[in-house]
Amino acid sequence: MLKRVLFSLICTGGLFFLAQAQVVQPSISKTKESDFAFEVKTIDEFIERFNNDQYTLIRQYLETKFPKKKLTRNDLIRTLFNYEEPLWNKNIAAEFVRTICDTSDEKFLDFYSDSWYAQAECLVKYKGVSKIVTITLQVVISDRTGAAKWVICGARAPFLDFSKKVDPKKFLNPISHATDFIGLKNAMEDKMFVRNYLTEGFKESHLNKYLAALASGDMVFQQINSISYHFLNLSNWLFTVKNYNRPGRNSGWLIQTLSKRTDLEKEEYKKSVLFCD
Repeated sequence: MLKRVLFSLICTGGLFFLAQAQVVQPSISKTKESDFAFEVKTIDEFIERFNNDQYTLIRQYLETKFPKKKLTRNDLIRTLFNYEEPLWNKNIAAEFVRTICDTSDEKFLDFYSDSWYAQAECLVKYKGVSKIVTITLQVVISDRTGAAKWVICGARAPFLDFSKKVDPKKFLNPISHATDFIGLKNAMEDKMFVRNYLTEGFKESHLNKYLAALASGDMVFQQINSISYHFLNLSNWLFTVKNYNRPGRNSGWLIQTLSKRTDLEKEEYKKSVLFCD
């Protein structure tokens, strides 16, 4: 029932408020111009609207068309949620908006923070066969120049997993140094039991395997299928943003999921979801 009412409000020109069923501007007629103004067209526009930037397109549009309506930051943030198929709890969302907009301790997104990530699902050809690889990127600031750039910080390519077989009879003899490690050649050719010759603390890195496959020519990058953004830089909160390419006002880059997370839980999220070891 909530979804139907909410969807109806959006389609008829209103903006649904999370904790209070009211409309920002009920007299706004549905036009291509208004749809364009409400759509969150880029992730930069998402951040600007979240941070209550005075020059966002939606603010300029409403102040020009409806000058008597004073748009608050709460209003703007509530336009950033996906309402058609919400994967977030409305009570948690209302608490999130209240926390973010608390004037005694307002919270903002920083583009130059290293605690938000882009995750790209990519199509590749591995030995001639189409495969999916997930690549995670983050913004870093150069120590030398102070310039910002996106860098790859993680990857997931399940089809490149190393063998997990172990044979206790296979190892490098403790006196291998006396023979100038002559057995090392056989160890490096023993692909099925390669783990036998590695330290117990060895950690597989999907990013290393991905880069090795690119360098060898076994893998060829094809295209990016989709992108999502993961924001971990607000204390006690974690949310993801996805592009909803559809007609209407509730479209573009919108909040897909929202949850409360401790710092420890965020670190685990980086490993399990973002693949950043």
